Amino acid sequence: MATEARAAFVLFFFAVWCFVGFIPWAIAAVAARGRGALAALPIALAAACAAGVAIPLIGLDNFRGFLISLVVAFIAAAVGSVAGIRIAQRLWPVRPANELRRRGGARAADSGTAHLTRGPDT
Repeated sequence: MATEARAAFVLFFFAVWCFVGFIPWAIAAVAARGRGALAALPIALAAACAAGVAIPLIGLDNFRGFLISLVVAFIAAAVGSVAGIRIAQRLWPVRPANELRRRGGARAADSGTAHLTRGPDT
């Protein structure tokens, strides 16, 4: 087999493992309502590819090994998706929708008494 054909064959395997890894990531992204899902995508795909590569490396390089590598890639991507989403949600917590964002530093009025103060002319 030519070198180009071998490279294409290996790239095909990585594409299949990434596609299989994309499925549990999409399910986890919907379950998390998108919070932290984008940051978890590379983690999930890397986990799927690493698990997919591990199966032929341990000696299962036939069709059964390919099918096992697909299942293992799916499971690893699911674990990577959940871990990546949890890490992203810890790094970037979601603020409540009713929380006021203060602007202007020291000039920002307290939200509880903002309607009582008009300025120096009162």
